[in-house]
Order: sequence, then C-alpha cells, then structure tokens
Amino acid sequence: MTKINLPKIFAIDTLSKIRREIIIFAVIFFVLWLGIFFALPYIFPYLMYPYFGILKGEPLVFTSLEEALFVLLRASFYLALIIIMPFFLVRLWKAIASEFYEPEKEFFRKLFVLSFFLASIGVVVGYFLFVPVLLKVFLYFGKGFEANLKINSFLFFVLRVLLFSVFVFQIPLFFALLIKEEVLTQEFYKKNRLYFLGFFYALAVLIAPVDLFSQVLLTLFFFSFFKLSFLIAKIL
Repeated sequence: MTKINLPKIFAIDTLSKIRREIIIFAVIFFVLWLGIFFALPYIFPYLMYPYFGILKGEPLVFTSLEEALFVLLRASFYLALIIIMPFFLVRLWKAIASEFYEPEKEFFRKLFVLSFFLASIGVVVGYFLFVPVLLKVFLYFGKGFEANLKINSFLFFVLRVLLFSVFVFQIPLFFALLIKEEVLTQEFYKKNRLYFLGFFYALAVLIAPVDLFSQVLLTLFFFSFFKLSFLIAKIL
C-alpha cells in the first residue's frame, strides 16, 4: 500500500472544509443534545434496565438537589455525542478523502466500516452481557451491606462499561492490522496458542473474578475475537 500523503491533508482548502464540517456538526450536536435532554425521562428506564433486572424493587437515589439535573445533562450530552459521532466521522472523511490515493481510500473506507460495525456490536454486548455480569460481580462483594446506589454513580458506571465494551470490540481490528503488517502470523499463533489462551483467561478473570461460567465465556469470547482478526486482515 502506498504511503499516506499527510502534507496535503493540512492544505488550506482541506482545513477550511474540516472547519466548516466542525461548525455545522457543533450546531447539530447542540440541537440534538437539547432534544435528548427533554426526551431522556422516556429513555432513562432503558438505561436502567440491567439494574432493575437484577435488583428488583430497589430504587436509585440522589443526595443533592442539583444532582438529578446534572445527571440528565451529562447523560444527554454523552448520548448525543455517541449518536452524532459516526455521521461526523463520515463527513470528515469525505472532506479529506480527495487528498488520498485510491488504495488508501479503499483501505480507510473498509477500516471505518469494520470499526463502526464492531463498535455497534460492542454496545449491544456491553448492555446485555457486560453490564449484568459486572453488576453481579460488584453486588457479590457488597452482599453484606445494604444497596443504596446513587443514580449518578450507576448511570456513569453503565456508560463506562459500554465504552469499555466498544474498546474491547476494536481489539480484532487492532490484531488484524498487526497481522496485515505481518507482525503476527499464523505460524506464530500456532506455536503460542496456549499462551494466547492463558492470556485471554487471565483477562477474563480480571473482568469477572468470582464467576467461573463468565470467565470461561469471556475467554472463548476473546479467543474468538483473535481468530476473527485473521478474517478481518484478509478483508483489509
């Protein structure tokens, strides 16, 4: 693949296109933020679903008058950012794509599509798998105490877990790039298969230290990711 021609990306006309896109999306983001803020009372129960599915009948609390307001503001901000970011990246790519050669365009197009697809799966898996598993783990350690969780802490726990899940689902892409550059090869993987499996199990133990079933499931999950990387490398 030819080298990326970085100097042209910072040409005056390209920077003007980037600035215009940033201004347009800043305005759209602000409008979307306000819309989600007023709609959040209807969205909020879905964000809380993993919690109420495990701790039925246990309400979340807030400890200061302004806390509920700031929770809604911050939550709507992050949701608006998550929704608008893919569209912004697409528009940003169109603004600078003319400065790349065709092989580079094709490579980055595939890279973005795969990254977005994996991130979307990561959000779904994080919401339905990681959040409930981690909730059970942390509540296990607090089973000798009364659960009286703050709404602010729980909401941003969910958002952090979803962010972590999105990051985890980018791992196959990272491995695929290493495979494409021949830093990792099939021969190296076959010789060190057990070491890879041990590493993934250690990672699973860190995530779910008290649940053997979750550990095995996560280990297979990470191992499947690594195998998927070879397929993604071929696509790229």
